[in-house]
Order: sequence, then C-alpha cells, then structure tokens
Amino acid sequence: MNIKSRKYQFGSVSVVPETVDDLYVLYNLILPLDKVKARTYRRIRMGETEDGRADKGDRVSMILTLEVEEVKFHEFANRLRIKGTITEGPEDLISYGTYHTINVETGTLLTIGKEIWSKIDKDRLEAAVKKSSSAKVLIVAIDDSEATLAAIGAFSSSILVNIKERIPKKSGSKEKIRAEKIAKFYSSVTFAIEEAFSTKVPDATAMVLAGPGFTKDNYYRYLKEKKNITTIPLDKIIIETASSGGPSAIGEIISKNILGRIIEEEQASSDAVYLEEVLTRLGKNTGTVAYGHEAIVKAIEFGAVETLLLVDNQLRLRDREKRKKLDRFLQDVQKSGGKIVIMSEHHASGKQVEKFGGKVALLRFPVS
Repeated sequence: MNIKSRKYQFGSVSVVPETVDDLYVLYNLILPLDKVKARTYRRIRMGETEDGRADKGDRVSMILTLEVEEVKFHEFANRLRIKGTITEGPEDLISYGTYHTINVETGTLLTIGKEIWSKIDKDRLEAAVKKSSSAKVLIVAIDDSEATLAAIGAFSSSILVNIKERIPKKSGSKEKIRAEKIAKFYSSVTFAIEEAFSTKVPDATAMVLAGPGFTKDNYYRYLKEKKNITTIPLDKIIIETASSGGPSAIGEIISKNILGRIIEEEQASSDAVYLEEVLTRLGKNTGTVAYGHEAIVKAIEFGAVETLLLVDNQLRLRDREKRKKLDRFLQDVQKSGGKIVIMSEHHASGKQVEKFGGKVALLRFPVS
C-alpha cells in the first residue's frame, strides 16, 4: 500500500493499493457512510438522436466523490466495486444524489473519508504499507542459453545480472560438449544467485524461478541435488512460466502480481502459527485460551490478554454504534498490553477461528 496523504485528524487518507492484498485491506476498511473520491468513468447522455431514439451517450472520465452504501471485493477480477450516491463532481455533467459505482484496481488513487479513523483502522493501513515496502523478491528467468536475475520490491525493480552461454544443440557427436556447457551455465547462474542473496537482496522473502519449457524444472532439480547450498532458500522457490530467460521475462513475471501473492502466502503462514498455538494450548488444557465475547472481556479486565486473534469480517459492521463498541473493545485489548492479529476469512486459519465466534484470545495466565 502506498499512502499519498495522511490527514487522519481531518478524517481523510489518500492511498494507492499496489497488490490484491491491499485491495482486500481496503474492503475491510471502507464502510457504509464513508466518503470515497476517485477518478472514474460515467456514461453521459446528451438527449435524443436525429431519428428520435435515445442517445447511448459517451463514457466520460471524471473525479467523483461517493457516500458509500456497499463495497464488494471481486477476488478473481482483482478489484473492488464501491457503490454509493454522488456527493461531489462536475455540476454540468452529473446530478447529486444519483447512484454510481467506482471500480478500484491496483494502481487506483482514491481518497477515503471517515468521521473518525479508529486506531485499529489506522494500524491496519500502516501495517499494509510496511508489509509491501519491506517485501523483496529475487526473480530468476532462465532458458536454454540465457538467464536474468532481478530484485523486485514494492516500489522498484532492478536487473542485477544477465548471463549468456553458447550451448550447442543436441547431436550425438557434441553431446559431451553440450553437457559441459550446460554445467558451466548452471554453475554461473547458481553463483550469481548466491551472491545476490548474500549481498544484493539478503532480506528477500522468496525466489521466483521462471522460464519456458522444461529448462526451469531442470535447473530447479539441479539446485536441489547440488550440495553445500546455504544461501539459496530452496523451500521458498516459486516456479512460474515465462517466454524467455532474457530481461523481458522479468516484466512478464511482475505483471502476474507475484509480490502480492507472496505477501498473502506469508500472512497465511503467520496466521497458521497462531492457530497452532491455540490448538496446542487447548489440547494441553492450560486454561490460557479464551473464546466467546464475555470470556474475552473478562480476560481483558484482568490484563490477561497476550494476543487477540480476530477474523477480518468482524470489522465490516454496517451499524455505526456496533462498530464503535468494537473499536472500544479493541482499544481495551491494546491498553492492557495485548497484541491484535487480524486474520483473513479466506485463509484456513481464519475459517477455524470463525468457528470460535470470530475471535480467540491467547492469555498470559489462566482466568477462572
């Protein structure tokens, strides 16, 4: 998430979602009666045609502000649809109070207005910024005779090295030479990857290995069979398809929203760790797990809540008074030194927590 303007005290924040995960964060943040301002298209009809038929009108680009009524997250289309009534816009083209829908995709600049930005909403927005800005991925595109390494971050990408090797085509007489050339090529690529993880992207969270045909698979097998590889995270390699091993393949991989998928997978993995801790404590009957609203409130009063696991659909309360009560509840957790972890309803761990009523607390000590 890229925050362009923070005016929390005035109820306004301007953001640019950069991954599908960012869109999902906004889906949970934007509520009915909020105001959303963004560039959109609206069909404008000028009247009737010469033969008396209704004019189909033209799609005109404009900036509109809506008072939100409904927000839908279209996961497979990678966009949000925000429906509401128009409160601001070009007076000569629109009528205030009429309905409109704004489609929000990655890269869309939008301004969100709220009466009050709760601490939990601000924290989640800022967490999305930190998550995307800290994420780095090493992309390795490889084909039969060329390999390109690139470092990818939320706001930048850079080609680290391009390696080429003249490898003869398959033939009986040159098979030995070919095998030697391939071994030399693979060795050069491996050395470049190890150097990248050691010096250029030491904090990379994953490596994407991409290419056409079976080359990428053959090289992946080579890496797994090679001994003494310590700097390359073999368990975090993601295999993708690309048209070549050249620099153009890097753009292909970036366009597949690899970074967003990796961020989401890391979140799911983190959620699973918390759920495992819940199930372990329940299995050992430690008395340090609370679920159900009343039990958790009691644990908060005793200052016993260490971590509160909350499914994100609990945040999408249409009723303003209920949302205020939830905000106070979460503030009480934080005031007592508790950590709040928001889990996705789409992840397996979030679905499990939902069976406990949507929230579970890990306690510092038992509360009778």
